[in-house]
Amino acid sequence: MKVLLTAFKPFNNSINNYSEEVLKYINSNVTKEILDVVYDECFDIINSKYELNKYDLIIAMGEARMRNELTLEVQAKNIASCSLQDNKGILKKDCQIIENGKEIIQTKVDIDKVKDMIKLSFDAGKFVCNNIYYHLLYNYPQKSLFIHIPHCNDDVNNYIKYAKTIDQVILSLTKKCI
Repeated sequence: MKVLLTAFKPFNNSINNYSEEVLKYINSNVTKEILDVVYDECFDIINSKYELNKYDLIIAMGEARMRNELTLEVQAKNIASCSLQDNKGILKKDCQIIENGKEIIQTKVDIDKVKDMIKLSFDAGKFVCNNIYYHLLYNYPQKSLFIHIPHCNDDVNNYIKYAKTIDQVILSLTKKCI
């Protein structure tokens, strides 16, 4: 199976982004892409890569520094609204991501295979993480997931631990039944 795994560059004057740090320790045979934290530009890049490679699975990762557990997002909401600007200075308040799109879209990936490995979440936020996930689910619901990386204290051991879990998730989702 062909898998695309994305992470984000730093934003909001941070020196790093935990998703990018974790991506460095992923051992799975995947295509890795680091995206800038810019609302619609992220999906445009992923969509271009998808059109060229027809990935079987797309997993986007982002950081959630207020969380203390690795979380797999079950759904995305059709809302962009945050007090933070993206890396191009774009500020969105109470905007629909896709005009007249469904309020909530859930992944169609069989997450039952991994629910014992990673905590499930129903809140991808309202910033760029949710924005990219909504676009992914709107266009590729059977192929898309989003994982939030929690606060890591800039500790390489945490990056490695989360990378190992994500490697296990990828393996479980891509394993062929015999």
